[in-house]
Amino acid sequence: MECVRTEQKQLKWAMEAFNELSHHPFLITYGIEPKHDEDKTILLLHAIDNHNFDAKAKLERVTTAMLVEAALTAHEHIPLHNNDTVEVKKNQLTVLAGDLYSSLYYYRLAKMEDVPLIRLFSESIQKMNDAKAYLHSRNWRTAEELQQLIMDVQSTLIVNLADYYRQEMILRIAPHFLALKSMKKTLQALEEEGHPRQDTPIPPSPLLTEQRPHEERYFLKQNLYTVMTKQGNLLREGVENFRDSLPAPLLDRITTVLHT
Repeated sequence: MECVRTEQKQLKWAMEAFNELSHHPFLITYGIEPKHDEDKTILLLHAIDNHNFDAKAKLERVTTAMLVEAALTAHEHIPLHNNDTVEVKKNQLTVLAGDLYSSLYYYRLAKMEDVPLIRLFSESIQKMNDAKAYLHSRNWRTAEELQQLIMDVQSTLIVNLADYYRQEMILRIAPHFLALKSMKKTLQALEEEGHPRQDTPIPPSPLLTEQRPHEERYFLKQNLYTVMTKQGNLLREGVENFRDSLPAPLLDRITTVLHT
């Protein structure tokens, strides 16, 4: 129970600090707020745990990583064509919001004066952007490619931080947990509506050019089923390996994703 209270307290602490940093009244007026994922925040808190930091230093690193995630996701679902005046303005402001979050995390990293950490963030962001660009280019061809791209997009920064701070449990569990969660979200959208919603993280990628839409969806679903099975097995294996040290609240989150 104490573990649950501690994790909830840390999560609230991180979210409040993040909201204070990213809040901008003008953007809020247009309904533009940074997106955040509680599961990723929990993983970040554990990735930097047990290191020789005081509370302020840990919070700086966690919220900086949260700003990175907010900046990277701000532009994901802006439609390429929209003639509605209000929506065009909102899309323009969303781009500016992403730039705001980027400037905030660059500023915070510079203040830390931790050169290896700055390099880690820079390399992680580059890798995530490259994977996202390739994923959205619709050029991937195999389930294995899809699997690696999703893991790179969803977990590179967290994995690299866990490696940097020697948090083996997060290093081994985070990529499979976040990839499986992302895949299930996209598959649910495919099954409910016949095509992915705008907020799903994985775009269709046809095996051949000029396929008909139903063939494209079929190809994506089949590949998702393949990689989900593998990711689920790897995640269960990770849970078994770290069961004695895995915090109960994090185990509950993992179990929820495995069984939904």
